[in-house]
Amino acid sequence: MIIVIEGGDQAGKKTQTALLAKALKQRKIKTTTFSFPDYKTPIGKEISKYLNGKRKFPPQVIHCLLAANRWEKLNEILAAESKNSIVIMNRYYHSNLIYGLANGMKSEWLKNLDNGLPKSDLVILLDVTQSESFRRKKTNRDKFEKNEEFLRNISKIYRTIAKKEHWKIIDASKSKQEVHENILKVIDDQELRAQLGRKGIKRSKMFSWDKHASRVADIYKAIK
Repeated sequence: MIIVIEGGDQAGKKTQTALLAKALKQRKIKTTTFSFPDYKTPIGKEISKYLNGKRKFPPQVIHCLLAANRWEKLNEILAAESKNSIVIMNRYYHSNLIYGLANGMKSEWLKNLDNGLPKSDLVILLDVTQSESFRRKKTNRDKFEKNEEFLRNISKIYRTIAKKEHWKIIDASKSKQEVHENILKVIDDQELRAQLGRKGIKRSKMFSWDKHASRVADIYKAIK
């Protein structure tokens, strides 16, 4: 089962991912976490350079790189699922859609970049205002984080998509403990509890990595 923690910058995704993983492990549920972008991978390093102003890419290229960064981790995601783990994602392909729409790109094009990755089973949106985001981090903000108007649009699109796709929306302006407790309430929903309690958790529908490996290789060659 894949649980995704989504939200704008400084919404508390990293903190809540860690707290949720700890809570699930205390319940004796095997849990693996991933964070995207993963800046330790070859493509992740290029993304980091872009966000810190050391690389210049057209919007289409950076969104291809963000998708390729997830493809780099596919084998690890599949391994986690094969062990019947709960996989918690600190951002996943959903964020590429949101930021891409904010950059004026087409929804279908953006979705196709991640088509074939394991699908999420539950998406939790941590909703936070931009004033609160900037209060939490005033300096050392990256390319996206510095643009207040852009981030306001990101928040608006997140809320719109969340309602359309029936994501769970949680007020992230509250204390981290309150937010954590509200996330646990979502997890403890009767339907989700039944899924978590099954001996074997159904794996998300996916395609073979072999069909898509060339995407990562081609994109990485293009930026070298």
